[in-house]
Amino acid sequence: MAVEHQGWTPWDADWPNLKAGADCKLCSFLATEDPDWGIRIYTGQVATGFLSVRGQIPGYSWVIWNSGHVCEPTELSAADALAFFADMLTIGRAVEQILQPAKMNYEVLGNNVPHLHAHVLPRPQKDPIPRGALPWTYLDDGRHDIGETERLAADIRHRLKEELGDSKLR
Repeated sequence: MAVEHQGWTPWDADWPNLKAGADCKLCSFLATEDPDWGIRIYTGQVATGFLSVRGQIPGYSWVIWNSGHVCEPTELSAADALAFFADMLTIGRAVEQILQPAKMNYEVLGNNVPHLHAHVLPRPQKDPIPRGALPWTYLDDGRHDIGETERLAADIRHRLKEELGDSKLR
């Protein structure tokens, strides 16, 4: 039974089309890999990982489902869901080993871009909001130095190669 809440806003009328993949930003990003947003660091079983060049948190990465448009992890078979989260944890483990953050956060949201993806967030030892959720401004506003970001991407790829070997990386 639905409860009416005063002041709550309904989803936009085009939301079902967006969930179905109409004009999907992440499908387009996977096809073009715009370096103004992120640098590819990993292609796994079913997901591709990118190191963000935006924001204020070094090591912030995304893991994007790369096998067609899917909105929810519940749309996947059990095997594909396990593979997606395994790819996410593979990236998270490498980022964690290199940066040694105080805490790792993993977020699967899709409220803005309804294509299955996860945000991998290393929370630094000196954190803007310890024990709290980061506002999106820390992830969207500003840009990392591209040279430092490319070096970190190379370090992550090297760590993944050490852990997984060449045969597991595509």
